[in-house]
Amino acid sequence: MSTTHYSPSTSAADTERYIRGKEDERGVAITCEVPGGPGAFSARARALTQNTTREVEALHYRQSFSDEEFDPKNPEHVQRVNDLGYQLAKRMHPDSDCLVVSHVDGRGRKPHNHILVINHSNRTGKALSNYRTFHDRKAGNQRGVQSANDELMREHGLSVVKRLEHAPKDWELRREDFAEGGLDREMGDRMSAALADPRVVDKAGLEAVIEEQNQQLDDAGERVPRMRLHSPVSKKGKRAGQETWTLYIEDRRGESGRADRRKRASALSADFTPEGAQAFFDYHQQQKEQEHERSARQAEAAERARAVAAAARQSGDDGAVDLDPRRRRGAEYEDCHADRAAEEARGVREGHGRGDDEAAGADHDPGVDLLALQRRVREDREYREQAERDREHARRVRAESQRRELERRVANLGRGGAEESRGYGLGD
Repeated sequence: MSTTHYSPSTSAADTERYIRGKEDERGVAITCEVPGGPGAFSARARALTQNTTREVEALHYRQSFSDEEFDPKNPEHVQRVNDLGYQLAKRMHPDSDCLVVSHVDGRGRKPHNHILVINHSNRTGKALSNYRTFHDRKAGNQRGVQSANDELMREHGLSVVKRLEHAPKDWELRREDFAEGGLDREMGDRMSAALADPRVVDKAGLEAVIEEQNQQLDDAGERVPRMRLHSPVSKKGKRAGQETWTLYIEDRRGESGRADRRKRASALSADFTPEGAQAFFDYHQQQKEQEHERSARQAEAAERARAVAAAARQSGDDGAVDLDPRRRRGAEYEDCHADRAAEEARGVREGHGRGDDEAAGADHDPGVDLLALQRRVREDREYREQAERDREHARRVRAESQRRELERRVANLGRGGAEESRGYGLGD
C-alpha cells in the first residue's frame, strides 16, 4: 500500500537540493525529464515562473510505500517504486516536466518517492490547478493526489489504504512549512541529517554528531551557526517526569532578537522528540548488531576453511595436498551464503532433491517441500513479470510525454515561421 502527501514549493532549487542531497547522494533511483545534471530541473522551473505572478515554482509530492510490498534493499524493488512515482506524476500532470527521486533513508527505511512537478503546463502555458490537495474537492471538481495514487495502485495489483490514520508529520512533510533560508528550516535539516547518521544509537551519539556539524563550513566558507540540543525533564503538566527536547541555534541574522533562536523540537517534527528519535536509535543499533554478526560468521567461516586446509595438508604425503576444487568451492559457498540459503529454501531439506530413501541413508532429513519451493518460484516469476510490465508502461508514458513536447515545439516553430513570412511580405 502507499500513501501520499502534497506541499507547494516556492523554491524548486532548495527542494531539489534537499531531496537529491548536497552531493547528489540521497536518491537511490532518479528519473528526470529535464536534461542536464543536478540543478537543471530547478533552473527550468525558475525560468518558467520568474516572469509570472506565481509564487509556487513546483508541486512537491511524497509517495510512501510499505516495506511489506517493496524491499528497500532490493534494487529491482526500488526501481519499480521509482517507475510508479513517475507514472503518478504523468497521470496527474501529463504536460509538465517532473523529477522523481526515490529514498530509503527515512524512518523505518521504507521506500518512498519525492516527486517534483514544475508549476507550468507545456501545453497551455498556465500554472497547474489540479491535484493540489490530498482528498478530492467538490468545489471546482478538483481531484486529490491520493485518489490518483489509489487508482494507480489498483491497476498494478497493489493494495490500497482503506482508512488513513493522521499520524504526526515527519520532517520531510513539514519542511516546506518553514521559510527557505530561515533558522527553523536549518535546524530541521541538521537534526534530520544527524538522526540519519548510522553512528547515532542514543542521545549521546546524537549530541556528538550535532557537535561535529558545528565545525562545518557553509557555502560562503564561514562556520555554520552553532546548534545544541537541550533536554530537560518536565516538572509539571501532562509530561511531568518526561524528557522534552528543545533546539537552540546561534542567531546571527537577528530573527529572534536574541543570541539564540529557540524552538521546541516537537514543533518541527514528531521525529525530533525522544520517542520519535528512538526509532532511529533502534534501527542503527540493529544494523550494528547485524553487521557484527556478519563479521563473526565470516571470521568463523574463514577459520573453518583454514582448519580444513590444514587438515588436508597434514593428511597428504608431501604436505601440499589441497581440497578438490569442486569441494573447495562448495565449502566456500556454504560458508558465505548459509544464512541466505536457509532463508530462501524455506523448508527445503538437506536431501536436496534426492529420494527419501537415499536422503535418509545419508543421515539427512527426508525430502524437499516441493509445494513451498514451487510457490516461491511462481511468486518470484509473477513479480518479475509485473515489474517488467511496470517498466514498459513507464517507458510508454515517457515516450508519449516526449512526443507531445516535440509536437508542441514543432507547432511553435510553425507559428513563428508564419509570422516571419507575413512580416517580409511573402505569400501575398
